[in-house]
Amino acid sequence: MKWYTIFSLACLVAILLPAGCVFASGPESDQSPVHNEQTTAPVSKSPSESGSEIQRTDDDRYFYNIRIVSPKDLESMKNELNSDESLIRNENGDIIGIVSPRKLYIRGDLVDLQKETGKTGKTFDKTDVAEHLVDIVFGNDNAKLNLFKSNKDYQFWLDAYYTTDDTKYLLELAKLLNTLSDTTEFEDEELALGFLKTNYADVPYNFYNIKIIPQKMLDEFKDNRKSDERLIKDSEGKLIGIVGNDHLYLVDSMSFDDRKYYMLYGTLYSMGMHGTTYSEKDSFFYQVGGVRNTELSDLDKEAIKLLYGGRLKTGIDMEEMKKTLGLKT
Repeated sequence: MKWYTIFSLACLVAILLPAGCVFASGPESDQSPVHNEQTTAPVSKSPSESGSEIQRTDDDRYFYNIRIVSPKDLESMKNELNSDESLIRNENGDIIGIVSPRKLYIRGDLVDLQKETGKTGKTFDKTDVAEHLVDIVFGNDNAKLNLFKSNKDYQFWLDAYYTTDDTKYLLELAKLLNTLSDTTEFEDEELALGFLKTNYADVPYNFYNIKIIPQKMLDEFKDNRKSDERLIKDSEGKLIGIVGNDHLYLVDSMSFDDRKYYMLYGTLYSMGMHGTTYSEKDSFFYQVGGVRNTELSDLDKEAIKLLYGGRLKTGIDMEEMKKTLGLKT
């Protein structure tokens, strides 16, 4: 190779090498990270520079908190609800979450809940539901159907020796009943408590009164009971309550679990369900051999939806109900 060729290549390399270095370090390159020890805060533009663009700072950011929680944690949170928090229930009345304007808590076992309770879109034959409804409505002294009114919302009214647990349970029950009724609504955010202070010229609700009272007072109510009232006795035949069309009286000596059961029993009785089933063993209304189920079964819920769905009217007897529901008479 001639010397001037070598000289020319050396000059070319000398020219290109600095240019390549400048290119690699120029403002367009992001090939290698650059670490600055000092962080520069963003500079807000003036209105003339930003035009109509809205400037936002960290204080303007809105965070929505979503958490997946265990059923146990959700149960604890349920007992400490704030005024802006509400329970979320599925179509079967199960509590699955808590929501407020800035947060959402959801149970992390929803799939397992569906599997355990059989709530995977289970459907029932309409004849099965209708026959079950006839069973749980007609029985004992119930010759004709007596439904709750639909002209106003119902509100649970607790007086005498009630507890905080009683109030919480009745609000949960109101929410459950609202998922099952298309005609009668229940006030599910507030109860009437203690002495009822109401302008009776303009009563805002139909009240369902529950009294938790001593045995002596219950015995006095028994001696003066009305024709629509039925005595409630325990397995040993002892009087523990009285239920009527719009009220329920329970003795104050029973446990909270027993009181929950009888508050549900009494409310359903007053809503028109006086009967018993002898075939549906998971039903709340199955009471054969001392069995006492404490929750409504899926079939119970479907029957109540049918009862308060608008097709049936107060005053019809068993034959009329069967005819309306398309059953053989």
